[in-house]
Amino acid sequence: MRWYRKLHWQIITGLILGLIYGIVAAANGWGGFMARWIAPFGTIFINLLKLIAVPLVLASLITGVASLADLRKLSRIGGKTIAIYLATTVVAVTLGLVIVNVLRPGGRVPGEMRERLQAAYQADAATGAAAAEKAKTRGPLQPLVDMVPENFFASSSDNRNMLQVVFVAILFGIGLIRVARERATPQT
Repeated sequence: MRWYRKLHWQIITGLILGLIYGIVAAANGWGGFMARWIAPFGTIFINLLKLIAVPLVLASLITGVASLADLRKLSRIGGKTIAIYLATTVVAVTLGLVIVNVLRPGGRVPGEMRERLQAAYQADAATGAAAAEKAKTRGPLQPLVDMVPENFFASSSDNRNMLQVVFVAILFGIGLIRVARERATPQT
């Protein structure tokens, strides 16, 4: 098999060619053509990725949990997963805070540009501030409440509720584990 037939090389080659085309298009003023004829394909691709996300996560988690066949393994894996999640979250938040405080992004933006940006995004900032105030009044167990969906179909139709889909998939997988082997034979 030749090197250029391997998927990772095709992806890297596509990224480089896309970057080169983007630079040439920007330099030659092809923005209108790009917006009308090229960008819709990117939007379709992103929509297809969003379309497959929920079924892929649901099927893979149900299959993974059901293949364990022992709930003790699930609790051990779950504990390790939560520990890794918390550790990576702490690292990400710490790294983000250090980078923001050292580099100070936006500190070198000219005054008139800063005023235009503040005026343009004033409504977004007010919405964010209201959400932050609402978050302050939430109880300590609210994340657990948010994890359990009131309607699975509504949760699965919104990619922002992926944690609720994961929760239902784990419950479904546990249910499959609890079914007796003699009653769980596949139907042909």
